[in-house]
Amino acid sequence: MIRAAQRNASSLRERLSPDAWHVITQMEARLALPVEGEEAVVQAADVALQELASFSGLSHENMNRAAGWRFLRIGRRVERAVNTARFARQFSCDGATAEDLDVLLTLVDSQITYRSRYLLAPLLAPVRDLAVLDPYNPRSVAFQVEELNEHIASLPALHEGGLIERPQRLAVAALAKLTAAEAEAIDASWLFALEQDLLGLAEAVGAHYFPHGASAMRPEKLTGLA
Repeated sequence: MIRAAQRNASSLRERLSPDAWHVITQMEARLALPVEGEEAVVQAADVALQELASFSGLSHENMNRAAGWRFLRIGRRVERAVNTARFARQFSCDGATAEDLDVLLTLVDSQITYRSRYLLAPLLAPVRDLAVLDPYNPRSVAFQVEELNEHIASLPALHEGGLIERPQRLAVAALAKLTAAEAEAIDASWLFALEQDLLGLAEAVGAHYFPHGASAMRPEKLTGLA
């Protein structure tokens, strides 16, 4: 994935800052080095995460807030929402142990938040609520979907007529599903369906704003996407 990012960056070299280019190239070179042993793998992953955080910070602080920035944020929010839903499905099933729930809290970076709210060991319903439904937790699925709605609603409409377009319809439906849900009623099948909804939303955004192929139809207007 880093090599793919480097290939994309090389074709946009004149649009990247020297710092951003340095982070990408250094990360690719570091990850290409062979490592042996569990400790070395963990250390390499930690360094890669630090470099990814640096690149994320550079893009967040320096990128113009045009439509391209919104597509970047949409991709990040969809990816995080899908991963969190998948983690919740795997580690918060009905038979989940305290250790399983603890792993989930770690994966969604919510250990401190959970401990600040509850003076108990991880329990199923509170952990599900925090990881999936809490709109104030920046790592929850609900938070990602709220952000998706904001970004998609801010993108220009590509067709005349005033009707809500498919990506926004799917985003609104996903948010409604999360808003109406209760932590006690969430199960693996519900989380899997949510995961598929989010993947469908990502496909809809790509098909709507980035049509390709011989049968692709040109949008009626493109104002605001530059």
